[in-house]
Amino acid sequence: MTTDHAENTDLPSLPNLKKYFVIATIFILVTIFIGQSVQDHYQKQEILDTQIIHAYHQQLELAGQIMNQILRLQKTSDLEEQDNVAQLFLININELKSNQDRIKNLSEQALTLGQTGALLDTEQSISNCIDLLIVQTNELLALMEAESLDKAVVSEIYDTYLPTHLSFRDESTRLIDRLATNLERATAEHRQAIWNIVIVIMVLVVIASLLLYRLISNVANRELEIFETINKQLVEDNHFRLQNEQAMAEQAELMLVQQMKMRSILDSTIDAIITISADGEIDSFNKAAETMFGYPADYVIGKNINMLMPEPYHSEHDGYMQNYHQTGEQKAIGRVRVVEAQRVDGSTFPIELTVSEVALSGAKLFTGIIRDITEWKAADEKLRNTMVELTEKQELLEQEEKIARHVFENITASNNDTIPEVAFWCQPMGSFSGDMMLSAILPSGALRVILCDFTGHGLPAALGAVPVSSIHSAMAKKGLPLEILMDELNNKLKALLPTGIFCCITGVDIDADRTYAHIWNAGLPDAFLISKTGEIKQRFKSDHLPLGVATYDKDEKHCQDIRFETGDCIYIYSDGLTEAENNTGEMLGQKGFEQLLSCEKSEDGRLAKIRNKVDSFTDGAPATDDISLVEIKTLVSVDEITLKS
Repeated sequence: MTTDHAENTDLPSLPNLKKYFVIATIFILVTIFIGQSVQDHYQKQEILDTQIIHAYHQQLELAGQIMNQILRLQKTSDLEEQDNVAQLFLININELKSNQDRIKNLSEQALTLGQTGALLDTEQSISNCIDLLIVQTNELLALMEAESLDKAVVSEIYDTYLPTHLSFRDESTRLIDRLATNLERATAEHRQAIWNIVIVIMVLVVIASLLLYRLISNVANRELEIFETINKQLVEDNHFRLQNEQAMAEQAELMLVQQMKMRSILDSTIDAIITISADGEIDSFNKAAETMFGYPADYVIGKNINMLMPEPYHSEHDGYMQNYHQTGEQKAIGRVRVVEAQRVDGSTFPIELTVSEVALSGAKLFTGIIRDITEWKAADEKLRNTMVELTEKQELLEQEEKIARHVFENITASNNDTIPEVAFWCQPMGSFSGDMMLSAILPSGALRVILCDFTGHGLPAALGAVPVSSIHSAMAKKGLPLEILMDELNNKLKALLPTGIFCCITGVDIDADRTYAHIWNAGLPDAFLISKTGEIKQRFKSDHLPLGVATYDKDEKHCQDIRFETGDCIYIYSDGLTEAENNTGEMLGQKGFEQLLSCEKSEDGRLAKIRNKVDSFTDGAPATDDISLVEIKTLVSVDEITLKS
């Protein structure tokens, strides 16, 4: 009935609405695109103008900071404060250069967007002022580096800088005002242009909508009656058919959904999942199983599971199944077992197998979850081999450490005279220290003490300790000067040690009267001459390269000279002392160590008190480097030396 009605009904053809929709849509989209492009162009211009104004503000602020630092130099003569000002000068100069490059880049971008170059002369004038200011600041830095700067010079420089700065400030202020005015005017013009475009788009949309509405309304009214008649007949004809089909479809859909869920779950797992029947035939074989064994599911379903097993499991599996059905004894069900499996190419691999039993309507199914543990087995074997290698390397390192410790102990035992004036504290980072202290009484009665800090630990440190100790002992017996000793040690270590291994060293020679000394510092922290009351009387900075780095020139072979007063002490130490850390990661630092030296010296010196303070500060925190400290007391009376000996 429905077919006859459809054939006999005179249905008018629908007009081709597609072309009208396409034309209207393209027209509106092109208009919107043009409007958006114009808006984006204006927004880019406004953003660039804003960035340029901001950059000139930053430039003006940086120039002001430089002038403030010059005023700051006028008010201070403190070297540390001057160093801080120099650092700020460098930072400000770098920021001025970076800002100047940024302004240049932004101006070029603005020109590419069609902006005029009306302000180029003003911008060039400001750029020249900045270049001049940078040059003048660099000249000031050069004077500071040469240490030829005083308040009078600073005042003169400030007076020289001031006209340049004022000119730059006035030019920048006028330029910023003009840029801001231009930006405000351009923003208003851009806003008006955008609104004009929006109004045009709105008018076009309204016109297109009215035309389309009229066309569609006529077609819809003409066809509505036909659709209603056909729909009524279709509803009547299909009512009974839909009832029957709906019931069947719901049942089929439910079954399909359940099947798809189960298949999706099985195929999405990374483990192979295989189900078999009570007689050992494969019932399902998921995607992971196909990948693992190399068989397609269609090929293995219905075949015996023992096809996936190597011998002897292949031949014995049917017997295991039969025994389970007869006795109920579970040997594999409910347990995790590690066994061998066989791929399609005959290769075997280790798997982790878990078997469970499922009862469905009286029939039994067995589900096996299989995981390929080849990588796990290989990783386990690699881990065992690595542990063996690490154990062997650890034994070698321990043997090297024993050798190095033996060398150090023999060296320090045979190259240190018993000298009451000298006290030494060494706290190694590991089982023994890479630092070494050597002392000797020269034939003239003079006292020589050297402290060495070798790079590295163990054999590398011991390698350098042997020639240092032998050369020190030989030259001490001859009474050769400290400069000759250091030059000989440097040449020997440079020829002997590999690149990257060197020795930081401080040497002290005190004359027989204990009133005059030479000090050589090559790479170790500052040595100190401390008065009895704890005042730092003199600081001896490192003025030579460490031993083994480069050959010393003739004019480098010199020592620092000092004279003593009663109660003075000399302190030399390794950087492990100032870099000692507590449990929070805080370092003792140079200032912290100097505070420990500021106490009044007792009869036995300060070393024991300093050691206790450092131990209290670190509070058991792991050491990050060897700690060494040497205290040399001066002007000790003959009676005291005799008593302590």
